[in-house]
Amino acid sequence: MLRTALALLSTLQVGARIKESVERSLRQAAIVAVAVVFLLAAAIFGLIAAYQALVSIYQFEPVEAAGIMTGVLLVIGLIVLAFVPAMGREPKKPARPPSPLASVGDPGAMIDQGMGKAMQQVGPVPLLVAAFLAGLFVGRK
Repeated sequence: MLRTALALLSTLQVGARIKESVERSLRQAAIVAVAVVFLLAAAIFGLIAAYQALVSIYQFEPVEAAGIMTGVLLVIGLIVLAFVPAMGREPKKPARPPSPLASVGDPGAMIDQGMGKAMQQVGPVPLLVAAFLAGLFVGRK
């Protein structure tokens, strides 16, 4: 009875966490969408201003200014596309894991990690027998 109640409570907590995570993701997506709209508007306004500057200040013909703008945008687009393959790769992993002695954090966590590894390799019963015998031998002296 208690086990089923705890399982139900755990399921409800997991469901609440998932719902909370989805709501947080939706809020972040909405904020990103608004930011993208403003960034696109700023980019368009900047392109129009650059075109007008080329025509009025630097005295280019409208067709020449449009060609210059097209070339600049083409080069920027190609540079961005050059970085796309690098984004899909996983980060390189170090050749070997760092030594446990190199980064001594919490000693209790190190002991817990060592006990966990020993229990996986040896098993709980032989480890318990070894601890019992060690206690007996230390207690006899």
